[in-house]
Amino acid sequence: MPQVKLYGIFRKNTTVPKLNIEGGTVRVVLTTLCKENPLLCEALFDEGGIRSHVRVVVNGRDMELLQGMETLLQDGDQIAIFPPIAGG
Repeated sequence: MPQVKLYGIFRKNTTVPKLNIEGGTVRVVLTTLCKENPLLCEALFDEGGIRSHVRVVVNGRDMELLQGMETLLQDGDQIAIFPPIAGG
């Protein structure tokens, strides 16, 4: 089962910073995550999909460099979700 790790402000929208969620693709896992955490869903998605400032990383690689939301997952994969990072 893939593990989802939440960072920064996204942790405030759930009760735990790590979740194990069944799913064969990033889309399935994030859809399940949103059903369980509507506030988190609002922070992650807009009408066009994942918000442009949100980074979703699968096993250390940005999902956009893989197959995006259709990236296949296996048991033990880690999905990390990062909020926008600003600074200078």
